[in-house]
Amino acid sequence: MYDEYPGLGSQVKNLNLGDYLEFGCGGGGFLKYILEQNSSFKSVTAVDINPDSVKKAREELTGLDIRFIVQEKLPLDIESDHFSTITLSNTLHHLRDKDSVFGELKRLIKPRGQIIITEMVSNDLSEAEQTYCRFHALRAEVDQLNSTYHDTTYSSATIENLVLNSGLRIDKKHIILNEKQVIRDEGEVSRVELMLDDLVQGEIDRAEYEMLATKAESIKDNLRQFGISRPRQLYLETSL
Repeated sequence: MYDEYPGLGSQVKNLNLGDYLEFGCGGGGFLKYILEQNSSFKSVTAVDINPDSVKKAREELTGLDIRFIVQEKLPLDIESDHFSTITLSNTLHHLRDKDSVFGELKRLIKPRGQIIITEMVSNDLSEAEQTYCRFHALRAEVDQLNSTYHDTTYSSATIENLVLNSGLRIDKKHIILNEKQVIRDEGEVSRVELMLDDLVQGEIDRAEYEMLATKAESIKDNLRQFGISRPRQLYLETSL
């Protein structure tokens, strides 16, 4: 995924990671990308609430000395002012209590440390990017119906306001474009349509099923007409 954003690599390769925490590591995709781009870390810690995701991340990053933590409630059992760098990649829209998370990150970061946030955005998108965002919104809606917190894609202004209102300072910001060429091939269309069908069919017994199915068909129309592409990302370097 992250290889589709060459501009991201040019940003992260210059970071001085030091004692490094990835907050919300998921399956380890972003963490692996960072460590392939930048070897300036002294130690690496990865945190996520989902044990299945952490298991996948362990498998993805076999051979590296990484401390994995599965934990939902904060604070973490880590001393204050511990990390030189903390990253959150496409994590904000999964956080129910953002204030608590930002408070914990501010506790954990060293006084001169950096908190790096990357998050896909919903503004100024191509039609193919809009297809992806609409698919993501449908997936978020289904997750919410199943009591899993998952918000829709935020605008860049909303993300910046969340960060500033948390008390962090924005030191650098970039919009990182997805440079993968959009090719509307039948194989990709079929794969995405199948994913949409599987997503909606899982909710067939719900009162909301017809509404979800209608949204899925509308997304398919966009998919066939414009293709699909992961949206551009907002990249923020922040500090206390």
